[in-house]
Amino acid sequence: MRITIISGIDPSGGAGFIQDVKVSAALGAKVSGTIACTTVQSTEEVKDVHFRSKEEILRELSIIEKPDVIKVGLAKPTLVPYLRDLFSDIPIVWNPILRSSSGYPFLSAKEVKGNVNYADYVVVNTEEAKEIGVHPNMVITGGHKPGAKISVKLGEFSVKAERVPGEFHGTGCAFSTAFAIFLGMKYQSGEALRAAASFMVKVLKNSRKYVETSNVSRDWMKHVVTEELNSVIEGLLEIAKLTVPEVGQNISYALPWARNEEEVAKFPGRIRLVNGQGRICSKADFKGSSHTTRMVLEMMKHFPYMRCAANVKYTSDYVKKAIKLGWKVYHLKRDEEPEFLKEKEGNSLSWGVSRAIKALKEPPDVIWDEGYWGKEAMIRVFGREPAEVLRKIRSMVLL
Repeated sequence: MRITIISGIDPSGGAGFIQDVKVSAALGAKVSGTIACTTVQSTEEVKDVHFRSKEEILRELSIIEKPDVIKVGLAKPTLVPYLRDLFSDIPIVWNPILRSSSGYPFLSAKEVKGNVNYADYVVVNTEEAKEIGVHPNMVITGGHKPGAKISVKLGEFSVKAERVPGEFHGTGCAFSTAFAIFLGMKYQSGEALRAAASFMVKVLKNSRKYVETSNVSRDWMKHVVTEELNSVIEGLLEIAKLTVPEVGQNISYALPWARNEEEVAKFPGRIRLVNGQGRICSKADFKGSSHTTRMVLEMMKHFPYMRCAANVKYTSDYVKKAIKLGWKVYHLKRDEEPEFLKEKEGNSLSWGVSRAIKALKEPPDVIWDEGYWGKEAMIRVFGREPAEVLRKIRSMVLL
């Protein structure tokens, strides 16, 4: 599905063309378009606006591939009739903005009213509808009215959506773009409104002062991370007899922005040996904690691209093989661990990773130790991704 966007640049990225592209990317639409105006603004105030000439805009649009839908944001109202001529058979969704949320005037209601009929749908809020006048093609959002629900109306059709507490910059831009995209996907207008409203609830629940659509896109990355982790489980189970220690085995893989254990995927319950065969308790998830998770987080503080780690049972032959392969191998002496860290659950191995990095001056492939009181001897293998860690483990344990 293709969308062409004609809207203004908000340098803060909270609204306008940048926000429109974020929404389009989150919903899987291909984007083309041009800038209708430039602004000087932040997420809280507007200082100035400069509209580009319709001749420049139309010249740029005249050579693009025809889209499935047009979204017009902050632009001169007199541009819309020309867009209608240029894209005579393509739906146009226009979100005219009379003024910013901080009160800066953008467009006159009279000028908007004179061009309303050139768009298929005109998306405004209740306050703008009062000034422009209600028209049959008008989508009216009720976010300015109090209540537990927000009402969105198109003629006699109405849909209600959950109200997310807070004041958010860029909601009109994001909603109208989502609505346009669902229309471009051939949704009926009522279904497109319903889908756009549902999308906005999801986005706003993950936003703060402005519409943070990128947080929705991050959910997609969680799927990618767990899928990559699940893809190596068969390979790990094949060699489990050679690699699983008494305490069980885990492999952790972090999201690119991970800062805590809930942002690192792992296998709850670990991989266990049952009658000499590897068994897994569940597929990869972000729940729970793991020693390998904490090691990954410590590694990423220094080398953010090293996002994966697994533990392997210790044998001296495996360590010798890693050294022979030319890997960066560090011998961790756990008896040197400070007493105050031994008393804190989960801090020991973070300390070990930090110590290895300090000694090697680069990311280790392997950190191993001979164990300590109540601690099983262990090898930890590090890499950029699960497939790389699996390759390293196989190279180390197989002849």
